[in-house]
Amino acid sequence: MPVLVALFAIASASCGARSTLEIHQWDSGPGPVPSPERCNGIDDDLDGLVASGVLDGGVLDGSRRDGAVCDGDGGCDVDQRVDEDFRDDLGRYVHPEHCGACGRACTVESVEHSVEVTCGVVEESPVCVALACEPGFAPSSTGRCVPIWDRLCLSCADDGDCGDLAMGASCSFLAGERRCTVDCALGCPDGYACLEGVCAPEGGSCSCDPGDDFDLACALIDPEGRRCAGSASCDDGTLSECVAPDEVCDEVDNDCDGTIDEGYRDARGAYILDIHHCGECGVDCTLSTVPEGDLVCGGDPFVPTCVLSCPDAEDGIQPGDEIDGDRDIATGCECTVTSLSDVPGPVRATGEMLDVNCDGADGIVVQSFYVAADGNDAWPGSPTRPLRHIDVALERAAMSLETASPRPHVFVAVGLYTETLHVPDGVQLHGGYRRDFLSLDPDGFRVEVRAPSDTTAPGGAAMEVRGAGARETVIEWISLRGVDADGPSEAAFGAYLLDPGPRFVMRDMTVRAGVPGSGVGGANGVAGVGSMSMPEVGEVPRGAVEDGAHRCLPGDARNVVRGGRGGRNVCDGVETHGGDGGSPRCPMMSTFQPAGVVGRSAGAASGGGGGNGGQDSRGPITRETGTCPTAVCCGLADFSVPTDFTGPEPGRPGNDGVNGTAGNSCAEPFGRFDDDRWVGVDATAGSVGRPGSGGGGGGAGGGAEMQWFDRSCEFVDGLGGGGGGGGAGGCGGQPGRAGTSGAPSVAILVRYTAGAPTSVPTISGVTIAPADGGRGGDGGAGGDGGQGANGAFGGALDRASRTTPTLAGPFAGARGGQGGNGGAGGGGGAGCGGASVGVWITGVSSEPSGVGAWRSGNTFELGRGGLAGRGGGGAAAARDGAAGGSSDVVVR
Repeated sequence: MPVLVALFAIASASCGARSTLEIHQWDSGPGPVPSPERCNGIDDDLDGLVASGVLDGGVLDGSRRDGAVCDGDGGCDVDQRVDEDFRDDLGRYVHPEHCGACGRACTVESVEHSVEVTCGVVEESPVCVALACEPGFAPSSTGRCVPIWDRLCLSCADDGDCGDLAMGASCSFLAGERRCTVDCALGCPDGYACLEGVCAPEGGSCSCDPGDDFDLACALIDPEGRRCAGSASCDDGTLSECVAPDEVCDEVDNDCDGTIDEGYRDARGAYILDIHHCGECGVDCTLSTVPEGDLVCGGDPFVPTCVLSCPDAEDGIQPGDEIDGDRDIATGCECTVTSLSDVPGPVRATGEMLDVNCDGADGIVVQSFYVAADGNDAWPGSPTRPLRHIDVALERAAMSLETASPRPHVFVAVGLYTETLHVPDGVQLHGGYRRDFLSLDPDGFRVEVRAPSDTTAPGGAAMEVRGAGARETVIEWISLRGVDADGPSEAAFGAYLLDPGPRFVMRDMTVRAGVPGSGVGGANGVAGVGSMSMPEVGEVPRGAVEDGAHRCLPGDARNVVRGGRGGRNVCDGVETHGGDGGSPRCPMMSTFQPAGVVGRSAGAASGGGGGNGGQDSRGPITRETGTCPTAVCCGLADFSVPTDFTGPEPGRPGNDGVNGTAGNSCAEPFGRFDDDRWVGVDATAGSVGRPGSGGGGGGAGGGAEMQWFDRSCEFVDGLGGGGGGGGAGGCGGQPGRAGTSGAPSVAILVRYTAGAPTSVPTISGVTIAPADGGRGGDGGAGGDGGQGANGAFGGALDRASRTTPTLAGPFAGARGGQGGNGGAGGGGGAGCGGASVGVWITGVSSEPSGVGAWRSGNTFELGRGGLAGRGGGGAAAARDGAAGGSSDVVVR
């Protein structure tokens, strides 16, 4: 029987063409036989039979797998895998013998000047490329052999300007010029030598040839890695080293040594070393002619100017010399040096009496910083170029202590400075100076430092000291003012001293604290809830449902007149419901109807009792039972009652709840410090009032038992009215909340973290002025107790409705009892008034030695203690808090 046999047919004679599969009808026979793969566009080795991991061991059935139709014994899926030994994963022919196509071999003739080649991929296409080239040539990035040295010494901007060498060509600096070079590994031509790994002219420059004689610019690198301009000389093909020019005064580093204008500026950076460049480049003191004499470069050592030349200064400054101290040429050499040491002061001195060393300001200028309200923090901090902020000067002074030229003193001119001072160890601050620093009067030239509103210093202090005083640290002749507290119960400080050392000194100054925060009043208690729902009225009297014998049916629900439901209320989970009213049933002469239900108790307040039910009557009156002149008297008032007849009773009222207790008020106004934070003594809130109990339900009204007389008295029994529901008890009033204490105002807070020190700082001659203490917060009033609800009325018919004996005989139900009132909440305790304290020492258990001198050696201008908070009012009112006190020194 014929079968399908797949035969290969060459679709194209060209190399690389794909084979196609044709289906023919043949007699059965063997399938294709694998052979070694050749580059011919055919799958010779039939390895496509296992493409995609699919094996077919079936017969030649012509089935398709993965798009192919070649099947045979044990194989399938030829799948277009042809010439795979010669192609890469992308199908490109990359074999050296078949580069780009079958039979296209790569030889040295394929690439000019090559000695070894292979097949490579350039710009996604297979091409023959050089692996090695003839001498003088090297492979390029595109596989060509290009000359190695054809671009040597050409000007360039980057490596791309230096040819197409695959490796080794670069744009390098040669003698300060950017020139093309090649790597020494490629070899250097005649006239070139290997210089720092690249081929360079033997003379060192691409511009310097034999016979040339010229200078050219070059580049140098300073110690910081910056480029500087230099110059080199070409002498008959030999280029000299690149040398820097001499330094000149032009604010440029001419000699490329990393320093600008050396020889003109001193160690402080001041232009004072050359009289022709005084204060800045180009200011020549020799060109100025004044009648007073010659000028020299001097004056302010940080910002020198041309000043009068004084003969006494030519051989150095000594006591007795007369020099130009005020830097005013017109006054001549007016200042007589009395001392080379110039300590700050004395107070109220002026001119030479203050500037005893005649250097232009009080103190030794080169060892000091100067601050003025019109200064600039970018300036050097000299008398003529002062800083703007004191704190900046303090920081720079501290930094200078670790240098060879310390400047520990800070002098401050008159003005208002809004900042917080952070005083470092070893720095000395002196205020009270005139703007020129040649007059000292702390009262006349007041230096006031006020803390800014956004300061982060504890207590809003204007001065913060942390650990200073191991070395001599002095603050004098200034006034400090802390900022007011911006929150309730927050303390306010003037100065804050944390672990000050024994050599810390505050003297002859004023320290004022800000206004502290007052306490916060406690919230008033909320009144208790009166009732969640009101009691209900009992149902009205009505006729009974009777059987055929005219007897009331006791089991019939219609013969129960419902008493009113008691009022409802829940107080913090405690039910204070009123009792339900009594519910009358079928009457029987002299029988008592049900009593009302007892109201709910609320703790100690017992519920109101339910009212007793009324007695039943009987009608009508007959000749035998009464005074009826006829056989039966069946009128609206013809009823018989028991001898001691009792009507229904109202429910008893519930009992009132107990009032809450008052909170405790603050009794100790000073409080304490927890680290930097002041903590007052807490007052307490009052307690909640207790709820009232529910009122009892009203008693059921008595009914009228009616005898049936045909034709003369045909009326059913009358059912009495339901008792009214009792009122619910009111909830207790909520307590008043506690007020908080007013905070203290502390002029100087001294805090120790490691116990009492062996000696305390020096504080003398200081005016210590705290503000008034903060007012204590009032306690909140206790809330009133909730009103107990009134009891509901019993069920009753109006007169117009009582038209038959059935409705005229029964009694109305009695009223329910009123619910008890809730107790009032207790008033909240009040806060204390804040203290006014001069110096407060915290972190120690007892007064350190030396504190007594603070009391005697300073002036205390204490404020008043803060007013006490008032106790919360109400039925259980709290006491007032304690008023704040005033104290010069507090240790706690």
